[in-house]
Amino acid sequence: MGPGVRQEAASGGVAAVERALSLLDAFTVNEPQLTLAEMTRRLGLPKTTVFRLARTLAARGYLAQLEGGAWRLGPAAAWLGARYQVAFDIHNTIEPIMRRLAKDTRRGVSYFVPEGNARVRLLHVATEATLVRHARVGESMPLDKGSPGQVLLAFAGRKGAVYEQIRKRGFHFTIGEARNQSASVSAPVYGPNWRVVGALCIGVAASGADEKSLCAYAPALMKAAERLSRALVAEHAATRQVAITQQGWRP
Repeated sequence: MGPGVRQEAASGGVAAVERALSLLDAFTVNEPQLTLAEMTRRLGLPKTTVFRLARTLAARGYLAQLEGGAWRLGPAAAWLGARYQVAFDIHNTIEPIMRRLAKDTRRGVSYFVPEGNARVRLLHVATEATLVRHARVGESMPLDKGSPGQVLLAFAGRKGAVYEQIRKRGFHFTIGEARNQSASVSAPVYGPNWRVVGALCIGVAASGADEKSLCAYAPALMKAAERLSRALVAEHAATRQVAITQQGWRP
């Protein structure tokens, strides 16, 4: 039985929902298409049960069956992701600052947010000269590997000499840590109450990258992260003020 399904009883969740979500989780960036046999193997459930789950999800647009019989995520999954992105006001606030940074540095820029024990790439802005094909929006990666994750941990208060150094310097870089072929330098982004909500990251190829070249991006990166932090804080304050005005204020 698959790990997600094995935990149904322990989690106290609804079994059918747990199974449906486990089926969606079976698809990965590297394996966007799965056969019924493979889905059955990964979930550890009877083939007929998995087939019923797949057909139910397909009816709501969360899965789609290809001509050869394999399955992939459907358009409803993309729409769900789009609504997730809207919660962070990507296009109005985050993306313009990222595009400016990408233009100034001529490097690809990503924005990561923490999700439990992982970090999720919420947005990526590439340049023609530095198109990184493995930088996929929605990709989940470990928090403890790569500069974005280390920055998120450090500014969330993780203890340890490494994290103290990151907090003191205000940014962090890694070479070949999350991926052998990639290097990156990241800085924290703050939201309401000046709590860290994300990490702004410049990515480069690991070949030829060193401390000096990566640290050279730090001034522009940190300035962009500060602009983004101030924009998110101001946006939140404005939204709250609108809500208070609409609801009416009483002492």
